[in-house]
This record gives sequence, structure tokens and C-alpha cells, in this order.
Amino acid sequence: MGAYIAQVCHYALNGINTQGENIADNGGVKEAFNAYKKWVKENGPEAGLPGLKYTPQQLFWISAANVWCGKSRPETLKLSILAGSHSPGRFRVIGPTSNTPEFAAEFNCPVGSPMNPVNKCTVW
Repeated sequence: MGAYIAQVCHYALNGINTQGENIADNGGVKEAFNAYKKWVKENGPEAGLPGLKYTPQQLFWISAANVWCGKSRPETLKLSILAGSHSPGRFRVIGPTSNTPEFAAEFNCPVGSPMNPVNKCTVW
């Protein structure tokens, strides 16, 4: 995770500064999905939401990502990148989901695609 570098607004986001939080994001979403699967096993499958084509499992991932949706002004993003200990929201979604095989399976992401890379960073 420390070698993770992303280009954001022409600034390099160095994973060393955000490593602890990146690990927490990866492990947290994994444990949340495990808890969800346990709940489904104990309570039975959920009904889908009317009018939506997404499965309950896909809705889990959409809901997990939704918390990080947002738009930042360029100067706020720059300050966050240069001095912050958290990755910008979109990377807090892309990192954990692209490292989770269940996400790729639920959304049929081809192996080797951006959201299902061959080499994943596994936490716990």
C-alpha cells in the first residue's frame, strides 16, 4: 500500500502519508461485507428495491461507496493531498472495491480491468 501513488489534480498522492487509513478502508469494507453475508445467512435473502436493477449485494457496495461521494474545490483537494492523512473520497472507494474479489464478482468486472486487477492488495 505504501507504493500506491495516484495523480490527482496534477499532484502525486503518496500512499505513505495515507497508508494507515488506506489499510483501515480496505479492512473495514471487507469486514462490513462479511457481516452483511452473515446477516443474510441468518435472516434469509433480502428483497430487491423496486425499480432498481441492482441485487442486494450490489446495493451493499453502492451504499458503502455512497458515503465518499462528494465534490471538492481544487484548492481544498490540493491541501488534502499535500497535508492530509486520508485519500480523497474517490480513492477511498476505488482502492477497497478494486481489491475485493466479491465486488468484482457482483458487478462482473473482467479480470485485469481497473476494478478487478490481477494483483490485489489483501488486508486481513
